[in-house]
Amino acid sequence: MRELTSVSPDQMLGCESCNRGVLCFDTSAIEWARQGRDTAEPRPTRVVLCSDQPIMRSALHLLIDTRSNYEVAIESAICPNALRHLDGTGTNVLLLDFDLNDRSEERLATLESLLSVAPKVPVLILTTDPDAEACHVAFRFGVRGIVLKSKRLDDLFGAIDRIHRGDTWLEGPALQKLLDQGTKKASAEDVRIAQLTRREREIVKVVAGGKTNRQVSEELFISDATVRHHLCTIFDKLGVSSRGELIVYAYRNGLADRRSLEAN
Repeated sequence: MRELTSVSPDQMLGCESCNRGVLCFDTSAIEWARQGRDTAEPRPTRVVLCSDQPIMRSALHLLIDTRSNYEVAIESAICPNALRHLDGTGTNVLLLDFDLNDRSEERLATLESLLSVAPKVPVLILTTDPDAEACHVAFRFGVRGIVLKSKRLDDLFGAIDRIHRGDTWLEGPALQKLLDQGTKKASAEDVRIAQLTRREREIVKVVAGGKTNRQVSEELFISDATVRHHLCTIFDKLGVSSRGELIVYAYRNGLADRRSLEAN
């Protein structure tokens, strides 16, 4: 593991480590990641690890290194300093150790500021006992997936793979927790749902089952482009902004069968 680099006071941008005069990430790792992005050889999935717990970071790094088709490009504390440098590094997934069991305004504002720094990098959050409203906010901010720390290691790598492909990851238990929060006012949602065509309802149901766009197109015998077009329209009609929000909305409002969660 490389040593952390010293940083001058004018470089301190608010991270706890930076405020102590130590950069929270290794600058040489950034350069190494950029140099390796354009290799002609097949490359492994490149993961950025962000956690304020050094032991957690080191443990995740070691676990990821045991898989030949994954590599840790950069690891850092949870700090905008590190995330600002991700563009141009060829990063595939940002794995963020961020507990969603606190929905305070300050905590959620921290998450929003982090995600706004690197909007092009798909984000997968690793958390314990997530709060339902905090999960909703995370999806609204653009998070692609949520993995519980209680799950198996294979589930974590499965989530990384799905996020890398541009899909959404939300396990049955975590989704059930969101649904247990309760439903929105039926009258407002009934109006929105009534706008959906029969085909759009079919697409919502299949997407809620965890299917990719390609799988939706194959199951419903329509093109990928048609699926994407329908999803844009569905997002607009239902007032959701991400695939994750759509999945939660579908189960909460009866567009998908909750009993199917018991199998996950």
